Amino acid sequence: MLPGHLFLVGGAMLSLSTASSLDWGKPWSLSLQHQETMSFLAELKTVQAHQCLRDRTNFRCPWKKGPLITQVKLQEATSCYSQVLRQVLHLFGTEASRAAWPERALDQFLTSLWSELGVLERAREQGQSCPLRFALAIRIYFLGFFRYLKGKAHSPCSWEMVRVQLQVDLSAFPLSA
Repeated sequence: MLPGHLFLVGGAMLSLSTASSLDWGKPWSLSLQHQETMSFLAELKTVQAHQCLRDRTNFRCPWKKGPLITQVKLQEATSCYSQVLRQVLHLFGTEASRAAWPERALDQFLTSLWSELGVLERAREQGQSCPLRFALAIRIYFLGFFRYLKGKAHSPCSWEMVRVQLQVDLSAFPLSA
C-alpha cells in the first residue's frame, strides 16, 4: 500500500495539470497550455536551422512592433489569439505538414494547440472581438507562410524556417488572459 502523502502529491500534480477541467478559466491555465504548445513545437525540429540559412525570409509578424499592435488593446489582442491558433492548426494540419514532420510529434503539437484553443475560448471575455485590421493582418501573415512553403516546394528547410519563425512569433504574442 502506498503512503498517504503520495496520494496528496499525486492529487496536487493532477490539479496543476493543464488537463484539469476545474481550472480552465484561470489566467495561468492558458499560460501553462501555451508553454506546453511551445514545447511541442520545439520538438518538431528535424533539421538544424543553420543548414537552412539560405531559406530565411522575413514573414513580418503583425504583433511585433509597429503601429498596428500599439493601436490594439491587450484584451483585444488576446481575443485575436484564437484566430492565430486556428491559422497554425490549418497550416500544420495539411498533408504537406504530415509528410514533413514525425507523426507522433506532430500529433502532440496539434493536440496541444486544440487544448490551448479550448482554454482560450473558455477564458475569453464575452463580447470581445478581434479588431478587423488585426484579424486581416493575421490572415495575411499566415498566407505568407503558405506561399513561402509552396514556393519552396514544402522542402524540409522551408518547414524548419516556418517552425522557427512561429516559435519566435508565438512566444512574443501579447497574451493577457
